[in-house]
Amino acid sequence: MTKKLDYYASVNYDLADPAKVLAQKEGLATASNMPYGYSEVSGTRGESAYVFDMGDRYGALVQEGLGTKSLIAQKVYQDTGTSYFAAIAQDTVATVINDLISVGAKPVVLNAYWSAQSYDWLADNKLTTDFIKGWRAACDKAGVVWGGGETQSLPGIVTPGALEFAGSGFGVITPKSRIVQDANLAAGDAIILLESSGVHANGISMTRQIAEQLPDGYHTKLSDGNEFGVALLQPTILYAEVLQELFAKNIDLHYVSNITGHGWRKLMRGKPKLTYRMTDIGTPQPVFAFIQEHSGNSIEDMYHNYNMGAGYAVFVPADQAIQTIEIAQKCGIKAWQGGVVETGPKQVVIEPVNITFGGETLEVR
Repeated sequence: MTKKLDYYASVNYDLADPAKVLAQKEGLATASNMPYGYSEVSGTRGESAYVFDMGDRYGALVQEGLGTKSLIAQKVYQDTGTSYFAAIAQDTVATVINDLISVGAKPVVLNAYWSAQSYDWLADNKLTTDFIKGWRAACDKAGVVWGGGETQSLPGIVTPGALEFAGSGFGVITPKSRIVQDANLAAGDAIILLESSGVHANGISMTRQIAEQLPDGYHTKLSDGNEFGVALLQPTILYAEVLQELFAKNIDLHYVSNITGHGWRKLMRGKPKLTYRMTDIGTPQPVFAFIQEHSGNSIEDMYHNYNMGAGYAVFVPADQAIQTIEIAQKCGIKAWQGGVVETGPKQVVIEPVNITFGGETLEVR
């Protein structure tokens, strides 16, 4: 152990790239030394999906986990006997697929990873049937094969009553010209927002804290009459069909942002120094106003952390904006032009709520 620590202390390496550190120590494959003649597409390192060159096409890989949203479903099930685990299954699939497609990949295979404190959860036939059916249905929606995976009992590691759901996905980019990279972003691009179904799977810790402080917990009514827990358990939208249709109609996708845990700051995930000016924020679902009211968050905090009704953004030439919106809506997903890309400092300017996020507020690579 001492020798290993001495080694790591004596070399110049990038803490943000542990794979490179390990490669230096163990002689493993690096970007210039990948097996089978493959090489990485370096611009995608740190993006939503990792892309590598396979000769006549690119391959793309993603691994993602759901987080703590399953705890809400478990609590609602205990209180009411109603299972929302089909929705939780779609949430988990979507965390993988929505990242995978953001680089232009067509999903091919998705593998599952599920773990619990014990196998007791799997003994509940109602929950497991609901979850497995939901997982299979979500894979079908995404156009991906469920390739298998791993289910583990982890006593002493996973907290009793908690569940961990995750997955990994592989996709292909063909033709290679279909790859989506931030180098294509340009001033004048239209920013098309695609609706979310609510919070999706981010900011869940805050929502759980709110529920614990409410007399009726997750059963508290929102302004639209829905219960808080039901609103939180709406499944994350799968955007795969929209992206495939955009490519099929030869829409020139300059960039794609999956708006997740960094909120609307994710609009400037690309490296180029550009200003993303938003003039139409749409109408966030009532659950967001409820969260703001009961958390004490400012409106800036909300756009800093939540999708606020827009779960995905695609950046296209201005003359393709209307067609892009029409394609999305034919796929059953509301879309609108939220703003435009401009020359200027790297920032997101959300005019209707007078918020500006500078480039220094986002570090996701």
